[in-house]
Amino acid sequence: MAAAAIRPAAIGIGALLLLSATPAVAAEQGGVPHPRTWLDWIMSVEVAGRPAFHSTGVLAFAWSLVAIVILAAVSMVGTRRVSLRPRGVQTALEMVVGGLRAIVVSIMGPEGSKFVPFIGTLFIYIALMNLMGLIPGFMAPTSNLNITAGLAIMVFVVVQSYGVREHGLGYFKHFIAGVPPRFPYLLLAPLVFMTHLVGELFRPVTLALRLFGNLMAEETVILILIGLVAGLAKHWIPIPLQLPNMLLGVLVSLVQAAIFAMLATVYLDGVVRHAEAEE
Repeated sequence: MAAAAIRPAAIGIGALLLLSATPAVAAEQGGVPHPRTWLDWIMSVEVAGRPAFHSTGVLAFAWSLVAIVILAAVSMVGTRRVSLRPRGVQTALEMVVGGLRAIVVSIMGPEGSKFVPFIGTLFIYIALMNLMGLIPGFMAPTSNLNITAGLAIMVFVVVQSYGVREHGLGYFKHFIAGVPPRFPYLLLAPLVFMTHLVGELFRPVTLALRLFGNLMAEETVILILIGLVAGLAKHWIPIPLQLPNMLLGVLVSLVQAAIFAMLATVYLDGVVRHAEAEE
């Protein structure tokens, strides 16, 4: 298999290294609790005596860049020596690539093969960011709405741009699908168009809120349990109440990444099916 095909799978190895993660410690930043991280200093940067950044969204963005660096490093290391007879790490990488391709193709058909790099990278990137929140000193960027909204908008732009590229402006005709092309039914066309448009615009909204809500809730529960543990520890009762929820957090992180990637696949599949119907 070519290095270009293996590289997305190499990124996935980084996620496996995070499965033994433990929770972060709560901190206060402007009255809003968030995990204490190694990049908190960003929030204290000042320009002309004033804080340069006022939102934890900046901190989340910084950690999303850290995730990109990790994935790039793992990808480069895992694909340094690619051979036609895979063994060791290369075997694992090809298994990941094959699994991702099988899932996407099962949803979209043979046409889905060309979307595997996009969907696969999306899944691995989100999974890594989700799991980062379970590591002390790290933050899950996806627990911030700015990051999940950015990911959702990216999916929306990719889906719509693919539709326009394949069909031109005729792509928007499916927004009035089902309206007979004759009077008086054409009077309903603007209403049907707006209804479909609102539905398209709400897709990225639901993508962003679903991922954000689940990750924020997961982090909040873990922080609450850590607070209970700290309280018990003062009385010499060290009970790791957060550990079961952390194990569940690993599962939730992977499942939420899979859901986001699968919904993106379904949205793309809608455009592909539209193209096949017109042919």
